[in-house]
Amino acid sequence: MTDPNTEAYHPFIETGGADEHIVLEDCEIDARTHDSDKASELHTHDETHIIFIRTGEMHWEVGDEEFHATPGDTIVTPPTTEHKFEVIGDKPSKTLCLIAPARRVEDQGPSGTHEITKPDDI
Repeated sequence: MTDPNTEAYHPFIETGGADEHIVLEDCEIDARTHDSDKASELHTHDETHIIFIRTGEMHWEVGDEEFHATPGDTIVTPPTTEHKFEVIGDKPSKTLCLIAPARRVEDQGPSGTHEITKPDDI
Protein backbone atom coordinates (compact mmCIF):
# COMPACT_ATOMS: atom_id res chain seq x y z
CA MET A 1 0.00 0.00 0.00
CA THR A 2 1.38 3.42 -0.89
CA ASP A 3 0.77 6.57 1.04
CA PRO A 4 -1.01 9.05 -1.29
CA ASN A 5 0.40 11.93 0.77
CA THR A 6 3.95 11.16 -0.38
CA GLU A 7 3.33 10.98 -4.12
CA ALA A 8 4.02 14.70 -4.63
CA TYR A 9 7.46 14.49 -3.01
CA HIS A 10 10.68 13.88 -4.87
CA PRO A 11 13.13 11.30 -3.54
CA PHE A 12 16.01 12.70 -1.53
CA ILE A 13 19.28 11.52 -3.03
CA GLU A 14 22.80 12.66 -2.19
CA THR A 15 25.13 12.22 -5.13
CA GLY A 16 28.90 12.41 -5.01
CA GLY A 17 29.07 14.60 -1.92
CA ALA A 18 27.29 17.47 -3.66
CA ASP A 19 25.07 19.64 -1.51
CA GLU A 20 21.40 18.73 -1.90
CA HIS A 21 18.29 20.60 -0.84
CA ILE A 22 14.66 19.54 -0.85
CA VAL A 23 11.60 21.45 0.31
CA LEU A 24 8.65 19.46 1.61
CA GLU A 25 5.34 20.88 2.70
CA ASP A 26 6.27 21.45 6.36
CA CYS A 27 10.07 21.27 6.41
CA GLU A 28 13.26 21.36 4.38
CA ILE A 29 16.17 18.95 4.28
CA ASP A 30 19.70 20.13 3.49
CA ALA A 31 22.62 17.76 2.90
CA ARG A 32 25.90 19.66 3.03
CA THR A 33 29.60 19.02 2.86
CA HIS A 34 31.53 21.62 4.87
CA ASP A 35 35.21 21.97 3.90
CA SER A 36 37.87 21.42 6.55
CA ASP A 37 38.49 25.17 6.89
CA LYS A 38 34.79 26.13 7.12
CA ALA A 39 33.62 28.31 9.99
CA SER A 40 30.39 30.28 10.21
CA GLU A 41 29.86 33.65 11.80
CA LEU A 42 27.58 33.99 14.82
CA HIS A 43 24.04 34.14 13.40
CA THR A 44 20.38 33.23 13.94
CA HIS A 45 17.53 31.74 11.91
CA ASP A 46 13.78 32.19 12.23
CA GLU A 47 13.31 28.42 11.99
CA THR A 48 14.40 25.44 14.09
CA HIS A 49 17.44 23.67 12.62
CA ILE A 50 18.19 20.08 13.62
CA ILE A 51 21.66 19.12 12.39
CA PHE A 52 22.83 15.50 12.18
CA ILE A 53 26.60 15.07 12.00
CA ARG A 54 27.36 12.35 9.44
CA THR A 55 31.15 12.60 9.01
CA GLY A 56 33.99 14.70 10.38
CA GLU A 57 34.19 16.71 13.57
CA MET A 58 32.73 20.13 14.33
CA HIS A 59 32.78 22.61 17.18
CA TRP A 60 29.36 24.18 17.79
CA GLU A 61 28.29 27.12 19.95
CA VAL A 62 24.52 27.33 20.47
CA GLY A 63 23.36 30.00 22.89
CA ASP A 64 25.53 29.65 26.01
CA GLU A 65 26.52 26.04 25.29
CA GLU A 66 29.45 24.57 23.37
CA PHE A 67 29.65 21.12 21.79
CA HIS A 68 32.33 18.97 20.18
CA ALA A 69 30.23 17.09 17.62
CA THR A 70 31.24 13.83 15.95
CA PRO A 71 29.38 11.43 13.62
CA GLY A 72 26.05 10.40 15.12
CA ASP A 73 25.65 13.58 17.19
CA THR A 74 22.66 15.89 16.77
CA ILE A 75 22.68 19.66 17.28
CA VAL A 76 19.44 21.65 17.69
CA THR A 77 19.36 25.40 17.10
CA PRO A 78 15.99 26.82 18.21
CA PRO A 79 14.56 29.84 16.38
CA THR A 80 16.38 33.15 17.02
CA THR A 81 19.14 31.44 19.05
CA GLU A 82 22.62 32.71 18.23
CA HIS A 83 24.92 29.94 17.02
CA LYS A 84 28.02 29.22 14.97
CA PHE A 85 30.17 26.25 13.98
CA GLU A 86 33.66 25.35 12.86
CA VAL A 87 34.90 22.20 11.15
CA ILE A 88 37.73 20.63 13.18
CA GLY A 89 40.64 18.76 11.62
CA ASP A 90 41.73 18.28 8.04
CA LYS A 91 38.70 16.34 6.79
CA PRO A 92 35.40 17.81 5.60
CA SER A 93 32.25 17.32 7.64
CA LYS A 94 28.98 16.10 6.12
CA THR A 95 25.75 17.16 7.79
CA LEU A 96 22.06 16.61 7.26
CA CYS A 97 19.92 19.51 8.45
CA LEU A 98 16.16 19.42 9.00
CA ILE A 99 14.68 22.93 8.88
CA ALA A 100 11.18 23.54 10.23
CA PRO A 101 8.96 25.13 9.30
CA ALA A 102 9.89 25.26 5.62
CA ARG A 103 10.82 28.73 4.42
CA ARG A 104 9.09 30.43 1.53
CA VAL A 105 11.03 29.91 -1.70
CA GLU A 106 11.52 33.67 -2.08
CA ASP A 107 13.25 33.71 1.34
CA GLN A 108 15.90 31.27 0.14
CA GLY A 109 19.10 32.38 -1.53
CA PRO A 110 20.90 30.84 -4.51
CA SER A 111 21.17 27.04 -4.73
CA GLY A 112 18.79 26.44 -1.85
CA THR A 113 20.80 28.51 0.60
CA HIS A 114 19.18 31.29 2.54
CA GLU A 115 20.02 34.54 4.16
CA ILE A 116 21.07 34.36 7.78
CA THR A 117 20.59 37.05 10.37
CA LYS A 118 23.73 38.20 12.12
CA PRO A 119 23.43 39.61 15.67
CA ASP A 120 24.25 43.12 14.42
CA ASP A 121 21.19 42.98 12.14
CA ILE A 122 18.75 42.19 14.96
